[in-house]
Amino acid sequence: MVKLSLVIITKNEEKHIGDCILSTKDLVDEIVVLDDYSSDRTPDIVLEQNGIFHQQKLIGFGIQKQKAVSLATHDWVLCLDADERISDELYHSISAWKKNPSLLIKGYSFNRLSFYCGKAIKTCGWYPNDAIRLFDKRFGHWNNKPVHEGVEMNQGVKHGFLEGDLIHYTMESVEEHIFKTKKYASIKGQDLKNRNFFYLFSKLMFNPFFVFFKMFILKKGFSDGIHGFNIARISAWGEVWIYTNALSKIKK
Repeated sequence: MVKLSLVIITKNEEKHIGDCILSTKDLVDEIVVLDDYSSDRTPDIVLEQNGIFHQQKLIGFGIQKQKAVSLATHDWVLCLDADERISDELYHSISAWKKNPSLLIKGYSFNRLSFYCGKAIKTCGWYPNDAIRLFDKRFGHWNNKPVHEGVEMNQGVKHGFLEGDLIHYTMESVEEHIFKTKKYASIKGQDLKNRNFFYLFSKLMFNPFFVFFKMFILKKGFSDGIHGFNIARISAWGEVWIYTNALSKIKK
């Protein structure tokens, strides 16, 4: 049977981390948490759940997650965010894979279902939103993007798909959505500061309208009512914040 490490990065996640770990109970063989110096009960909760706790200042989400992966004892890692849970169906899929793994496939993706303000969202392009989260760290790695990071498999390496949803308890309020969007916009704007003025200005002029139209109309956000509207409009404003932030830096 495959030995599996659960890998999580955290920062003040006392509200979520316990349930995240519990959703993988008896499925993983090790719990590794890399924490950005939380000031709440996150460290205590991890240790109560028999997790291995490390700390390091966050310098980028992709870099931080890859560092956490490197701390895992086992080759196979399951990477979750603290506000994510393994659904029952996905739990059984991973359990079955552990007992009968493929020798050719070195990574697996699965769908992620996000809850926004308490509602499951399957519009706005948010679902199925599949991503590789289970992989052999000898054949894959997290990229170094500061936001919207992802796992990349080595060239020529096969990856598969497992049935079941990864449940994501994302923003619980519109205010939290705005706060997080501004935070990520600041990071991404910093990353774009070396692009030329014309590129940034053209993105500022067109991206917000395109993002709103795509999410609310083309991806049927309208069918989720006010939730779909808020997701689309705040995402559009996120584009404004990204490119105004980047433009403000190249003017200095």
